[in-house]
Amino acid sequence: MLQKVFLDLRRAKGIYFLITQGLYSLIELLGRRAFSTMSKGRKAFKEKIVMAQKTLGTKSLSVFMLVMFFTINAFPSENFDLSKNLVNISDFTSGGPGKDAIPAIVNPKFIPGSKPFSVFKSDLVIGVHSGGEAKAYPINILNRHEIVNDHIGGVPIAVTWCPLTKSGMVFKRRIRNETLTFGVSGLLYNSNLVMYDRNNNGLWPQLTQGAVTGSFSGETLTMIPSRVMTWGDWKKIYPGTKILFRERGHFRYSTDPYDHYHLSSATMFPVKYMDNRLPPKKIVIGITIKGISKAYPIERLKRNYSKPIEDIIEGRKIRIYRGKKDTAYITDEDENLLPAVTMYWFAWSSFNKKTLIYGQ
Repeated sequence: MLQKVFLDLRRAKGIYFLITQGLYSLIELLGRRAFSTMSKGRKAFKEKIVMAQKTLGTKSLSVFMLVMFFTINAFPSENFDLSKNLVNISDFTSGGPGKDAIPAIVNPKFIPGSKPFSVFKSDLVIGVHSGGEAKAYPINILNRHEIVNDHIGGVPIAVTWCPLTKSGMVFKRRIRNETLTFGVSGLLYNSNLVMYDRNNNGLWPQLTQGAVTGSFSGETLTMIPSRVMTWGDWKKIYPGTKILFRERGHFRYSTDPYDHYHLSSATMFPVKYMDNRLPPKKIVIGITIKGISKAYPIERLKRNYSKPIEDIIEGRKIRIYRGKKDTAYITDEDENLLPAVTMYWFAWSSFNKKTLIYGQ
């Protein structure tokens, strides 16, 4: 019904203009107080509106809903531990939904990969093989949860996915002999997922691979090599794999809420550092070896999926393979999977400012 109303208003440009301007004024009024607490104020609020417009289009109701979300969620009210901060607190941005509004999974349920399930062979999963156990986590489920607290081979892990940066990473969640449980903070840092540990409420941006506030500030999570690949290909490699099953009560796993965002060339939220050597939404696979970071644009990799390109970083020989559907993975010369991550270029370069780029 609302869609029909707004389509009608599009045709009546004069009325549409008055209504949209009124909504902007109302939203700005509501947003002033929330953003002043983050030392951003009116300027940051307007920047967010402009970013939303660029991504979603001025005439989209989604613009208003999006801006309303991240203006009425006040940052300080979430009771995070902001002590010992390693980054500027004002650089955190509300992503819209508040703390735990995107529900991390804490008791994941799996079924054998051989059982019928509404996952197509072409659907992407994050695949993890460790300790003699193989598990697959469908991206269409991770889009709705972003974090899965799990165990593999007896080791507690966190499987994390940020739709905005298109980055999937798997970590061990043991720090100082303590097993952490992670939730979705509702905040973003350089447009990237910010996790929080439910043990002490510290903040952990996914791509920093560690805590930047709280009692664990400065601690780094151990990354477990994983692959983003099609379910069909993962199942061929690991026919005995288990696959994450849907959470009860969530019925929209078949739709991608980020479809329009991925089709746009623009980012949606603030990014503190932009490297213009590549377009922001170019997909790359990145790896860091002995402090040297390097990005490999997927489109520059060979289309022969079984034949890699070879490279050397700090004396270490590596092989970079291209996968289906803009995926890739990196191994050492003995074909051991290395901890590399595919993501948008703006994300990789924001967290790896001195990164090298393959082919230039």
